[in-house]
Amino acid sequence: MNKLYISAMAFAVVGGSVSAQLAQNATFGLTKLHTAADNERASAYARPTASAVENRAVFWTEDFSGGAIPAGWTNVDELTPQNETPVTFVWSNNPDDVAPSALGYVASANFNTPGASNGYLWSDSDRGLPVAPSTESLTKLTTAAINCSGQPTVQFTMKSLIGVFANDANQFVKLRVSTDLENWTDFFPFPCLISGAAAPPCVRWSANPQDVLINITSAAANQPVVYLQFEWLGNWEYFWAIDDLQLSSLPENEIKMNFGYVSSTGLGEEYGRIPNALLPATMNVGAQVWNFGGTDQTNVVVSYEITNAGGTVILNGQTNVGTILQGDTVTTDEDAALPPGLANDLYTVTFEVTSDQTALDEDPSDNVRVRTFEVTSSLYSLDNLGQHGPVQEVTSQVGSGSFLDNSENVKFMVMYDFIDQFEATGIQIALGPATSPGSSIIVSILDTADVLATTSVVNLPLAESDQYTITQEDIDAGVVGIPFLEPITLDPNSYYAVASLFADGTNDVSLLDDATVPQPALASVLWIPIDDQNQNLYGGNGVAWAVRLTSVLNVAVNSNVELEGITTYPNPTNGVLNISTSQTGKLLVEVMNIVGELVMTTNFTGVAALDMSTYADGVYTVRISDGTKSTVKRITLN
Repeated sequence: MNKLYISAMAFAVVGGSVSAQLAQNATFGLTKLHTAADNERASAYARPTASAVENRAVFWTEDFSGGAIPAGWTNVDELTPQNETPVTFVWSNNPDDVAPSALGYVASANFNTPGASNGYLWSDSDRGLPVAPSTESLTKLTTAAINCSGQPTVQFTMKSLIGVFANDANQFVKLRVSTDLENWTDFFPFPCLISGAAAPPCVRWSANPQDVLINITSAAANQPVVYLQFEWLGNWEYFWAIDDLQLSSLPENEIKMNFGYVSSTGLGEEYGRIPNALLPATMNVGAQVWNFGGTDQTNVVVSYEITNAGGTVILNGQTNVGTILQGDTVTTDEDAALPPGLANDLYTVTFEVTSDQTALDEDPSDNVRVRTFEVTSSLYSLDNLGQHGPVQEVTSQVGSGSFLDNSENVKFMVMYDFIDQFEATGIQIALGPATSPGSSIIVSILDTADVLATTSVVNLPLAESDQYTITQEDIDAGVVGIPFLEPITLDPNSYYAVASLFADGTNDVSLLDDATVPQPALASVLWIPIDDQNQNLYGGNGVAWAVRLTSVLNVAVNSNVELEGITTYPNPTNGVLNISTSQTGKLLVEVMNIVGELVMTTNFTGVAALDMSTYADGVYTVRISDGTKSTVKRITLN
């Protein structure tokens, strides 16, 4: 059954992004954190081609190449107290000036628009503040008068980069248009840029740069005096950079496919790899189409086609939309019945929109969007790294080095949905290049319902591995498979696959993060141990950690060599833990508490007696190693 959703809005075309900006509560004295890369998002929002922009009748431009904010413009912050740093726009010709306010977020560490080196404007809401400011800021940048006489349609275009943290941009970031500086018409350049638990297609960071197009005909057409105002009501956001402003005529015919999607659950998750035993009978497919042109589009049809790696069509379908009025947006949604017995293969889903006006369309290249997914025998992954097809893959790395003072036992969790039983033997992780030998990982399975009810269950796994020490061979391979102590049969339900990362003091460990396809906020989540040992869970807001469930580990992936002949007793213990070994030579002992903090380290030969009586009751991890081999014991102190 086809479903159709129609809306009318002042919509901005977004070459958008998917990212996770994860922030810890300011009461713990910790700063905002970033954990994911910018997303090209060709599958989500369309950008016009350069040739399409050039074909428009441009009658006003501002590229900020004059060395300062243009003459006649006003630039104020109406809310920040005078004794605090205001949030106003400043001029720069160094694309890297924004880096400090990106707070290590690589995707926004510079303003990546071609004209930035000639000059751009940016407003720094972050201001280097360690905690949220006491009051909000209200930034207003207003142009001098612009002549729009004789312009029956007016389109505003700019290149921009913005990140939000506290206030949703879809409410509090505006392009305002006026003819008298008193009465304003509001347009929203970022209709799906939000600060909370963003779910596809909404995100928290824009693309870099993002091409913004807004039809301001209703407020500016044929007006001899027009003012533009960039207004931002912020609290503790990141920054907003703008460049290459233009006013031009509106294209007569321009229909755009904003995004296409394919979900095995119908809840928004788009799994990159799905075991054949867990493939549903139907896939949820759909697309969003926007009529940005100046005329209605008639006989609009949205079609999809699924092909295998050899190009053979295995399924297709279409939705007859009919007429889309100028400015309207239509979303199609369908549960498509898959052919039975779909073979293990990589499949490509191609979405396309056509209309009676297709031949006249200003930019036909944005009428098509692509998704891919793989049917496997054993591997289940939310990420689809390495096989996104024609869509530009965007990835980053996250790990122990991403969080100040919280490098031990940072947990990256990915939700997996099961329609049938599945025997999981372990977890495969795609390692980030920042990983060092000697760091370590423990993998586990948690019940999703328990995690979302209380984060204390992150320490009560359904299945768990030994602590695995990363080797140079693992790093060279770029992927590591870590087995559980015992295989686990997962009944139909949802579970989190968990990678707990341990830096071991000096050696960081990171994993890759796929930001190419938008995912629901809770599909990937993060648990961070904090200074006072409270437990905090954060939604991933649109990304896919490369933490993958498997039923057959890759035999080429090395496992740690077990250090044999180690005995620990008593367990549980009420204070003293004895360790004896048949090994000769000096051994290293490391004791970590439940949140991964290293609480004791010592060396011994033959036998050792560790006095743990001063530590809090609970479960401790004791690792004994000789430098090349190790063994890990779980000890209960009570």
